[in-house]
Amino acid sequence: MEESGLRMENNLNILEAKVLEAVSLIKELRGENTRLAGRCKELEARLAEVEDLNARLNHELDETRENVVNVEVYEEKRKEIEAKVGGLLEQLEALG
Repeated sequence: MEESGLRMENNLNILEAKVLEAVSLIKELRGENTRLAGRCKELEARLAEVEDLNARLNHELDETRENVVNVEVYEEKRKEIEAKVGGLLEQLEALG
């Protein structure tokens, strides 16, 4: 019986050590989970900032594209006016 009692005590000691190890691991994991949750919030905030910046940059890009189209239209009109003025100057020189 004494051998059985020693085995039982030994098994209880092993079980106790494993339980303490598990509790310690659970505490570590909770701490890590808290840290990761904080990091997740930081990243979500940064993502919101980046998405806002992206939206503003896309808006600016759209405005710039519109301006490019306007510049192209104005440039075509300038060339037409230049051609007309050049033609009128030629006619004035021919008259003069």
